[in-house]
Amino acid sequence: MGESARIAILLPVREVLSKRRSGAAALGMRDLTAFSRYRDETLILGASRCDIEDAPFHRLTGWRRWYLRDRLAYTRAAAAFVKDEGVALVEAQNRPTILTGLRKLLPKTKLALYLHNDPQEMEGTDSLKARRRVLAEADAINCVSAFVRARFLEGLEDAAGKIHVLHFGLDMAQIPKAPKEKIVAFCGRIVREKGVVELIQAFALAAPRMPDWRLVIAGEDRRGLLRGAALMPDIAALGDRLELLGHVDHQQAMALFARAEIAATPAVWREPFGRTTMEAMAAGCAVVSSGSGGSREILGDCGEIIDPVTPQAIAAALIRLAEDGACRRDLQARGAARAAAQFDIRAAAARLDAVRDKILG
Repeated sequence: MGESARIAILLPVREVLSKRRSGAAALGMRDLTAFSRYRDETLILGASRCDIEDAPFHRLTGWRRWYLRDRLAYTRAAAAFVKDEGVALVEAQNRPTILTGLRKLLPKTKLALYLHNDPQEMEGTDSLKARRRVLAEADAINCVSAFVRARFLEGLEDAAGKIHVLHFGLDMAQIPKAPKEKIVAFCGRIVREKGVVELIQAFALAAPRMPDWRLVIAGEDRRGLLRGAALMPDIAALGDRLELLGHVDHQQAMALFARAEIAATPAVWREPFGRTTMEAMAAGCAVVSSGSGGSREILGDCGEIIDPVTPQAIAAALIRLAEDGACRRDLQARGAARAAAQFDIRAAAARLDAVRDKILG
């Protein structure tokens, strides 16, 4: 393993890569690795167990120290592994402070930072001074969207051309197919930021004009958002027209998108990328999405953009798509075509490999 590991993808300490539950960063990097020219030279490093047999994963263990913060202890363990294995390039995922720590411990190793969230809301890049420092220390900064890149570069110049936009991708050959049903689908974390509250309220408003439709929500409600008093009247009124699936794995989520006529991704925060928007498009859904962050960048003109996100605006878009079959089918076809053209995993992996080629020489 050590002799062939040229690239190490370092996941955040709490990021999980497993069949049942995977973080967005872990899932995206697993997919890119599978289609990379560097696949046989790459290891994904993390702290959690991985049960995906074909993932080139190595678990860092025994690194916790009672006298050190987890982040520092984890960074030291990763640096020790890199030194022992002779890794040439480390791609730290979504933790600027870990990249800074690695630079101190690995002064001669090539380091890249892969940003999956708004850098101005992350420790280590939340100030202009901090971003300038990270830009100097990193050999490359890979951003999941132009939105993320713009947020990093605010007040800076990238004279050395270090900062890249590298969208995630999908293996279009593996996108499931199924007969479409009158379903509005939501897949994702059940948190306020994802617009779940507004979506349920919107469907309650739209329901009289959409008599044959159901709203199906897939996601784990760890914070009890769906049990809150504000939603109880709408949930009770919708009855069996609202289906709450709870947590589903990625394969089950894609199967739901394959069946759904419409998918809703109405985030009320600035979505850094919008993976579920990309997946819903690829699966042939007409997408209703917010226009914030990277969402508009992913959707283009192939969906219904809601800006600002309100229950009334979402309801109007849902009714429009439910009642206008020609418009709905047009968005489904154009969205699927855009996903195939813009987000094919082979092209995405090739773009990442080109950045790696530049760094490794």
